[in-house]
Amino acid sequence: MYNPQRLTARRFCSLALLVPIVAIAATATARPIDPNNPPEGRFADEWMEIHMAGGKVGYAHSTMARDGDHISTYMKFHIRLGRAEQPITVEMIQSSKEMVNGTPIEFVSETNMATMKSSQHGTVKGDRVTIINSQFGMEQKEEHPFPTGALMSWGLFRESIIRGFAPGSTYTLNTYAPDLRLDGAVKAVTKIGKWEEITLRGKKIKGQRMAVTMQSPIGEMELISWVDENAMPLKSKLPIPGMGDMVLLAADQETALSDFVPPEMFMTSVVKAKRPIDYKKANRITYHLTGKGRPVSFDDMPESDAQKILKRGDNAVDISLTRVPHAPSPTRRGKPLTSDESREFLGANLIMNVDDPELIKLANLAAANEKDPFVLGDKLRRFVTEYVTEKNLNIGFATASEVARTKEGDCSEHGVLLAALGRIAGLPSRVAVGLAYVPIFGKGRDIFGYHMWTQFFIDGRWIDFDAALRETDCSPIRIAFATSSLKNAGLADLSLPLLSKIGAIDIDVVKIEE
Repeated sequence: MYNPQRLTARRFCSLALLVPIVAIAATATARPIDPNNPPEGRFADEWMEIHMAGGKVGYAHSTMARDGDHISTYMKFHIRLGRAEQPITVEMIQSSKEMVNGTPIEFVSETNMATMKSSQHGTVKGDRVTIINSQFGMEQKEEHPFPTGALMSWGLFRESIIRGFAPGSTYTLNTYAPDLRLDGAVKAVTKIGKWEEITLRGKKIKGQRMAVTMQSPIGEMELISWVDENAMPLKSKLPIPGMGDMVLLAADQETALSDFVPPEMFMTSVVKAKRPIDYKKANRITYHLTGKGRPVSFDDMPESDAQKILKRGDNAVDISLTRVPHAPSPTRRGKPLTSDESREFLGANLIMNVDDPELIKLANLAAANEKDPFVLGDKLRRFVTEYVTEKNLNIGFATASEVARTKEGDCSEHGVLLAALGRIAGLPSRVAVGLAYVPIFGKGRDIFGYHMWTQFFIDGRWIDFDAALRETDCSPIRIAFATSSLKNAGLADLSLPLLSKIGAIDIDVVKIEE
């Protein structure tokens, strides 16, 4: 099963998704200074505790410093979460260098969540940004347009001082948040609120409310903060559907770094099946999904050869899932991929470095010169199922290159390795995330757990292959909420559609056809 609290860490879903929001709030509420002439040296140094599910899970540390014409920012997150009695530790460091006037120069992001580290270095020159992703001594380089006027951490902080903190004021800024979007701007809408009473470490105090909403083409995330009379951060809250709030509390360094015990969060996110499913016999299943407790949009649910939307309603959707024959079908064949789509679904990215010699070696070994795409997909799936020998939840969200070397992970590691080998062997690939039925998982029975699997584009259709659940001829028990080529290393295109549904839906198994 895929572990959904990855949505609160980077990549499957993802602390990096949250970093731009938290960083904006943490830096935009630092002590007021002259935005056009900040002091030399370090002028901001903040520590915060991170709490989730009623317990402390980690800390955050942010700094800002001036060196001549340049401003350097630094943000570190360290969290530890319980995952079915197998805790995962996530550490992320993000830094940036900008001109005093807020013009971005470069940025660096380092992640240590799986067994090895990865980094991303971006350089901005004029209207272009060059990004180099590094892992295992290998580098991948890509270039994108840099959105005109987009700001990063210091630029956002500077603008917040210029615009002030008058209650009732609202303003929108274009930001460059590479964990959310590499090829364009993300809007950050800031709303300055009134003074409110809040509880901080058991005491009632006053804080001025600030709300920062990150708006991207694939969804929104909002962070709410309270600051003191000097605009220093006191408390911040980020709602995470299905898992409660991530809460950041102002602290000194000693308190922030003090010991903490990760709360168990995995089983709180599963959905109980209302009837058992004999998945080995089922050929077609009709499901009725509804939101519970709050409105849920199902408009973004994808379709594939196996998954079809039957009916959409208010806060509900009916879908059918079909076991797809793995053979050419003139009646089911779709349109070929465009040239741009082929490049996207066959190309390299940070998660799937298809130029990695180790991955190329594995792909050649698994494919064994097979030419029939359906047989090839089956060979690759069987190879990955057996190749990943340590099947556990200890890995956060590893790249294909990591899995090739460690042979360890759960469904996401199976999914990305299979997708990478498929691309090398000539099969366009993407991953799907959603819910999958399992009769037994840990102490749970008959549940839908969050899951990731692979889709290959064969015969003009996206067809499921699931290395983690050992299925080529996939049974109709996987409900996809999003798909991705993983070209965006931040995985926001997977995270945001899933966040809105965790802990917020019910599933009725309407009809099972054998």
